Amino acid sequence: MIRKNAIPGYCRILVAYGLLSGTVIAGDPGYSDYTAWADWARLRVGARAGLATSYDRGGGNLDYCQYESPVGLIYDEIVTTIKTIEGPGVVYRFWMPHVTADLSFVVRMYFDGETTPRLDTTSDTLFAGGFEYFTAPLVDTFGGGQVCYEPIPFSQSLLIETVNHQIPTDAYSAHRHYYQYGYQSLGAGANVSSYTGILDPQDQAARSAMVALFDNVGQHPAGSSPTATRLDAAAAQISGGGTLPLADVAGPAIVRQINISMDSANDADLDGLRLLIHYDDEALPAIDVSVADFFGAGHLRDPYRSLPLGTDSADGFYCYWPLPFRKSLRVELKNTTASPISIDSAVVEYEPGPLDAEMCYLRVEEYSETWDGSLLIHPFFSATGRGHYVGNLLYVDQDFYEFRLLENDEFITVDGTDLLHGTGLEDAYNGGYYYNWVAVKPNEPEGIFPQSAHRPLNGILYVHRESGIEYSRADQYRWMIADRVPFANSIDVHIEVIYSQLGSRWTSVAFWYEQPPVPGDSDGDGDVDLRNFAAMQPCFGQQTVECLASFDHDANGTVDLTDVGQFVAIFTGAWE
Repeated sequence: MIRKNAIPGYCRILVAYGLLSGTVIAGDPGYSDYTAWADWARLRVGARAGLATSYDRGGGNLDYCQYESPVGLIYDEIVTTIKTIEGPGVVYRFWMPHVTADLSFVVRMYFDGETTPRLDTTSDTLFAGGFEYFTAPLVDTFGGGQVCYEPIPFSQSLLIETVNHQIPTDAYSAHRHYYQYGYQSLGAGANVSSYTGILDPQDQAARSAMVALFDNVGQHPAGSSPTATRLDAAAAQISGGGTLPLADVAGPAIVRQINISMDSANDADLDGLRLLIHYDDEALPAIDVSVADFFGAGHLRDPYRSLPLGTDSADGFYCYWPLPFRKSLRVELKNTTASPISIDSAVVEYEPGPLDAEMCYLRVEEYSETWDGSLLIHPFFSATGRGHYVGNLLYVDQDFYEFRLLENDEFITVDGTDLLHGTGLEDAYNGGYYYNWVAVKPNEPEGIFPQSAHRPLNGILYVHRESGIEYSRADQYRWMIADRVPFANSIDVHIEVIYSQLGSRWTSVAFWYEQPPVPGDSDGDGDVDLRNFAAMQPCFGQQTVECLASFDHDANGTVDLTDVGQFVAIFTGAWE
């Protein structure tokens, strides 16, 4: 995808000051947002995420037949506007429940102010793979839901329209229209060509690469690298309270993969062994998560493969998220139990090489709670700074026989103002109607009442509800790679818990990328620009705490000519 971060560092500074236009090089309509693996960690400068959904604008649970206009719950058969979006941008994800999609809702899109739709079809045609080049695996049926990951770009604006079906006001109807469209507005500098319904040879090759990525899930998204360094740890026993180092290396570099093999481990071992990752000089680990929860392992969960993470590979559990670091990286396994824990092997593979200032660090937060009624939400994570959110694993269970806990909606607040509001827990993971345990569609790939189903970007690892037993459970994952959620100042991700039972148990593992402090960025806006140069001048020869923190790049206790030289290197994009 086209974005400002394709411009060299010094050009970005000139763009910010209006001395250059934001013109960038053209590219494919969104497929490379998946296939350019290292860029999963790159800031998407100027992008704003959005989610057009049928959520209840009144704050209740009537998350259907609600639109941008007309406002309110619509019962009649009328033309409605789902969303108007200012461009340039891309629709990356379109979701509906399988039951809803089969009832032939209009899917109509107008591009760039045109009065005739370029995309005009129905939900049943599109999700059956019968519309243009929108076919599997980018169009898929999963756990009672149907999803399309075919990128739909627009250069100036997009209007999404449908026709609401008539529904009764006092009874359930399968014609309730549930929907979600995930999109990004990419900023004025992005050179995006609008959807035409036809792929040129270059775009077709890009699409084929994305299809190959989905078809070969479990293999490294960037393939093998002859220049990568691989650190192998042999079988070992980690004593109670002990730590096993896996890597302690200098940067700059990007970790390509982390593998841990524990074929004979039980649930207590997987819970008690934690993966710790430290970047640079940070005192606290950026990642400190149990092996069970980080990888989605054990606890009756199905072995699975997804694009960035899985438990089913020749090297055991795998993590393919790119982990850039600049100064140093330390990876450890820590046994938090009193008993020894054995591993069969472990691997850390990294690629040395320079990094620019827009490469972010992966951070992961694990949070567990038993709902006691004091809060009405389960928090995934909150962060300040610049970066982007890329998904989570969520494990939920309760000692009560019902699936209403899946009614809880997700919320994402970006920079204090943007709100992405979901329509239900299973909807956020591309399922529908309680993962096909209600309003059952018999022609689902995994059949009725699936206990597991996994895809490149989403999956259920264990879903269960048994008659006569007061228990229900849902373990699931969803990755947001092209449809990531950028933030420039802050982000808060949480989900309702009000439709679950008191005493329900919630564990989430949230993944996001965050830009580390940039040397020379004295105003903290993520860029080294002319303002920072002006701030450096009065610090020359000074030894104040403020000056040293921002401009003493060689750490010799004063701001001198060496620091000026390094500042110039940062300013022009030569800094690593």
